[in-house]
Amino acid sequence: MKFHRILVSREALKLENVLQAGQAFRWIWDEKNDLYMTSILIPGHDKYGIVILRQKRIKKEQDDEYIEFAFKHPTWEYSCVENYLKQYFRLEVDLVAQLENWTLKDPNFLNISSQGIRILSQEPWETLISFICSSNNNISRITKMCHNLSTYYGNKIGKFNDMEFYSFPTSEQLIEKATEQELRDLGFGYRAKYIIETARKMIQDQKRFNVSTDQEVFFHISKNFSYEKIREHLMGYTGVGPKVADCVCLMGLHLDHIVPVDVHVTRFAKRDYNIAATKTELAKIRESYNSLNLPITKKKINPELDFIRRKLTEKWGPFAGWAQGILFSKEVGSTAGATVAGNVKKRKRSLDEVDNVDSSIKMKKSITAPKIEA
Repeated sequence: MKFHRILVSREALKLENVLQAGQAFRWIWDEKNDLYMTSILIPGHDKYGIVILRQKRIKKEQDDEYIEFAFKHPTWEYSCVENYLKQYFRLEVDLVAQLENWTLKDPNFLNISSQGIRILSQEPWETLISFICSSNNNISRITKMCHNLSTYYGNKIGKFNDMEFYSFPTSEQLIEKATEQELRDLGFGYRAKYIIETARKMIQDQKRFNVSTDQEVFFHISKNFSYEKIREHLMGYTGVGPKVADCVCLMGLHLDHIVPVDVHVTRFAKRDYNIAATKTELAKIRESYNSLNLPITKKKINPELDFIRRKLTEKWGPFAGWAQGILFSKEVGSTAGATVAGNVKKRKRSLDEVDNVDSSIKMKKSITAPKIEA
């Protein structure tokens, strides 16, 4: 299998800090050969394929820095995979320049490196379901859930070195194949109901917007709605609150200025930035949603957390979501995620503060240790 190169410095992109750190949940790490593998669907192609990534450490300063990729698909060409990966990693964004800009505005960035942490451009339907799974959960368990959704309800797309890969299921596949009880049996808990009801509403939205795929629904709302209306629409799905909606906006819809606020962001916002809203400021936020006729937002929004989102966006500017990503990673730590041995290496802290779900989640043994040529 031939590997191809994309020139990018480790300061601008470190695979280990991006692929398994709370953004994407279906990358599999081959620890022995330091490879990352997953299935992807490239726009314009109707079938998933397999992509393999690696990033070797450079020994000499004068050497070029790069990531390497290989792939398995009957019709893909090198150039289309290269273009997809450049878009997936948002390489058009100069992360080093952004860090310099944040440093000028925010002294908290003076002693922080980017660590190669970027915001990914992910498929929005998968992003929505993944972050519904994140409710009161940790990254290791979210990873298991996303892999189980693919293994049990997606399409088998082929093997790579004795490892089976699957597509991520569409809303239609979930409604046809999954039941709430089956998902509960797989360890999804109360999120099982959220996933089934969200899939059902997504199919209704396809009819409403006169489109035929999940992706087209997101294209429609991103093209025609303001941020406030997009978030209102997303929070209409069962189990989606402001944080999950904002994660979809940032990682699935290229709204780079959006700062998803969870317990970790709240912690450093109060500790490092002394952000605290007055009663008058909170009242203004409530009134703003009344005037915009956003009933779901009005019902679900936490004005204090929304105040934090607004203040951090003001401080960091058009790429505030990226700045949040760096500080979030620093706050939470890192994770190894799914491995070729069929297990998940856990991180030190959970994605949310509470984890009240039984820890014995099952992971179908489709991920087995392959022999991969490095």
